[in-house]
Amino acid sequence: MKTALNYVFILLLLWSLLLEQNAITSQKLASELGRQLEQFNKYVVVTIQTRHGDTYDCVDFYKQPAFDHPSLHNRKFDLKEMNFAFEDLEGRVTDSSSFRSKLSGIWLNDEGCPIGTVPIRKISKTNLLKANLTASVAPDLNPRVHVALLRSTGEKKYYGGGMYTTVYNPIVRENQYSASRMKLQNGPDSIAVGWMVNPSLYQDKQARIFIYTKTTDSHCYNTFCPGFVITNHDIPLDLALTPISERGKSLYEQNFFIRKHPTTGDWFLMIGRYIRILGFWPKEIFTELADFANYAEWGGEVYNPDPDGVTPPQMGSGQFPVENLIEDGLARLVLAVNENYEYDYNPSDCEAYADDEGYKVIDKGDVGPKFHRLVLFGGDGSHP
Repeated sequence: MKTALNYVFILLLLWSLLLEQNAITSQKLASELGRQLEQFNKYVVVTIQTRHGDTYDCVDFYKQPAFDHPSLHNRKFDLKEMNFAFEDLEGRVTDSSSFRSKLSGIWLNDEGCPIGTVPIRKISKTNLLKANLTASVAPDLNPRVHVALLRSTGEKKYYGGGMYTTVYNPIVRENQYSASRMKLQNGPDSIAVGWMVNPSLYQDKQARIFIYTKTTDSHCYNTFCPGFVITNHDIPLDLALTPISERGKSLYEQNFFIRKHPTTGDWFLMIGRYIRILGFWPKEIFTELADFANYAEWGGEVYNPDPDGVTPPQMGSGQFPVENLIEDGLARLVLAVNENYEYDYNPSDCEAYADDEGYKVIDKGDVGPKFHRLVLFGGDGSHP
């Protein structure tokens, strides 16, 4: 009996020490985040607002968080030289009048940030701490993350990819998220882009543009870890997308493209109807992905940290696809960029994949010039 009591006492002591250590760690993290915010605020040129009520700081291009990455300290960047455009992909397809997107008229000042600065969403120390905790959920490794998507299966080299995807506001609870995104990966490195509803990250339940960056050293959303260089002064990360699709009534979409630059080797992110560069991932921050990607995904992703007794998050339109475009969450014009930097509108060696019965994906293949490769996905997380 005495031995058992001693054992319980030791366990309680270890638990109290662990709690104390966690408290100290949290205090140190909060202190460090406060220092980072104070340092960051020194480089704010002006603060502006969107028509959705979000506040953004316009930060000197050369003082943005990306350049804190140790691999970028010796690289020279010239904003003027980066303001080039890739070939306009929109001219290669015939758009459908049923699908609409809108990235204009974002700002109350109708201009965005001044030239030479970039928009970064204003955030408090408390929200920054929550965002860092949210970033600890590594989608590639977490068993509570579920997907319904098209994924590559063969040994191919990818130098980019893209998709147009319908934008919904799927219902999620606190600490859950739901996203429609494209991902490129090679070994430990991956980059993803799309829209996401994530209350922990954004403190609201709106569909917002996001990026996710994973390297051997770090992983995070948007600019919460250094690496992604913002170049666009009027289309920001975290942007709330409006209007939103209504199942059975109206469809709105957003397009996302990633392409590796053939000269610099950097991975550029492009967005919007008339394909505009939002920024890029410098090749220096990666190991395997510095050369090319060998794996790609297009489709839906959800996260449910506590599946027992909790309503699961919705994906896409919130229902299983029924092969009716006005009702389904979808990705159309799913494309890959090959090693010759050509656009492949019907990527081969790919399969439809869902890892949970609560979500479903249908690969329709190439269905013609308006949609080309069409992937339908969604669900409400409930099991038959």
